[in-house]
Amino acid sequence: MIKMENNNYFAEMMKSPMPREMEKTAVSEFIDSFLNDILYKQEKALLMEKIDHSLDSGDRSAFITLSGELKRLEKKYHAS
Repeated sequence: MIKMENNNYFAEMMKSPMPREMEKTAVSEFIDSFLNDILYKQEKALLMEKIDHSLDSGDRSAFITLSGELKRLEKKYHAS
């Protein structure tokens, strides 16, 4: 009887949720990466519009500030 219980225990252990957990982790990482990419592109587009406006209006100070923000944004998202 003990031997049969051990076989049932082994069978249950083989049904471990670990592969599903690994799959969920991979999907979560993909979703995080996808969302980060969307955020990066939106923030970059907004900064580029502001940079274009600063160039059109001849606002050198705003251009320098916004260019620095763009560099920090690129470093932030490309370092991750």
